[in-house]
Amino acid sequence: MTMAERIRSLVKRHPKSRQQIANDLFITSECLGNYINGRRSPDVHMVRNMADYFQVSADYIICAAANAEKNAALPTIEQEKNLLSLFRTMTPPQREVFLHSGYGITNYEECCRPVLKKENR
Repeated sequence: MTMAERIRSLVKRHPKSRQQIANDLFITSECLGNYINGRRSPDVHMVRNMADYFQVSADYIICAAANAEKNAALPTIEQEKNLLSLFRTMTPPQREVFLHSGYGITNYEECCRPVLKKENR
């Protein structure tokens, strides 16, 4: 998969429109289209911004062999639905802990335990 294909895939899977994504990245829609179609390649700063925005590694975007396989496992639509369902059952403090913990869904209990204890007092 090329860098353009990866960017295209990330944009396509994102819930926001192409125009909204471009605005969020502080670029024009035309510039984003050039990245998606492979007419231009993003500079290192834009790759970093995209990686942060799409929550993947810069290595994934630039197709670095060492980390590409690790990051290629994007969640399926079903996994995304399950995660959203779980997230909607959380209280606002639980959501904050979960979003800022850096943990994956498998560590939900561990990362939210302090908040859960406070709520049960």
